[in-house]
Amino acid sequence: MGSDEQNAGRLTAVCLVRGDVSGRDAPLHATLAQRHAAELGYVWLYTVRPPADHSDPIGYGLGIAAGLGADAIVAYDLGTVDNMPSRVCELFVLETVRPPNTWPAAFPSIADREHTYPNHPLTVVEAQRIMQQHIGCRADSCRRKSSAYRCLVREGKIVPPVETLRERAAARGIPYWSSDASLPPSGVDVQMLIAVLDGLAADAEEHVSSVRLSPGSEG
Repeated sequence: MGSDEQNAGRLTAVCLVRGDVSGRDAPLHATLAQRHAAELGYVWLYTVRPPADHSDPIGYGLGIAAGLGADAIVAYDLGTVDNMPSRVCELFVLETVRPPNTWPAAFPSIADREHTYPNHPLTVVEAQRIMQQHIGCRADSCRRKSSAYRCLVREGKIVPPVETLRERAAARGIPYWSSDASLPPSGVDVQMLIAVLDGLAADAEEHVSSVRLSPGSEG
């Protein structure tokens, strides 16, 4: 039986190794990624090594993976994808070697596309614009707003309240809303998402006062 017949029907994977992230360990990380793919049952297609001077190494890898029709991208760790698994998971399954983890692919419907994760790292101005455009959304159910909020927290433009959303709701005697939509969506770092949820403002007015900043202003 030929190799093509043996591999028929099996999922395929492309490994992504970045020299700017792995450094001198790049050859080792490439070997470990290929081995990890094989252990998970993927057919390895190719190992992408983006040029060192490429402006978007992740996009470079995604383009090659799409061209090869891969089902998954295997990376040594989340640092390889700039700690943004959501960008990969819009099209592919993401597998990491360290720690061994799987982020399933999420294919949004047309109606949900305006609420999906941004496909690039946000600037402060972009994040502020998204927060204003999605003021009626909950950051624990709108992925775009969640990404914008996380960016503003990281850049010091928003200081999350000390109390959690659940604690603030309890203090006001308001039932804490919970549904499947508030569960961590696939492709998100759970610890980061928890930090975002803990920092949610109590209502829309609190969001407005925190983020309605003009471009270039210091928050």
